[in-house]
Amino acid sequence: MYEELELRALKLLAKSFEYNQALHMEADQMATLLGVKKKDIQPVLKTLGEAKLASLYIEREKVKLAKISWQGLNEIGDVNLKFGMGKDAYANYKKEGL
Repeated sequence: MYEELELRALKLLAKSFEYNQALHMEADQMATLLGVKKKDIQPVLKTLGEAKLASLYIEREKVKLAKISWQGLNEIGDVNLKFGMGKDAYANYKKEGL
């Protein structure tokens, strides 16, 4: 399984996804929110990227941005979208007459 910090980082990405489905989080911001040093978040994010649990934007071998992947969402389980049509999009489409 994953280390505690990796799981916490994945949960943070999932929580960010609930509010901002189209946006990535900054690695430095994640480190601050998780209470770790900026350099310590790098291997965590790279591990999540290698496991295909997160999509990463890497610049000069340093992760700048991260976003949870569909595999990561499946790993976390229940994610409640706060905006948009949510998980029951097809049911909502029927309600809208589409």
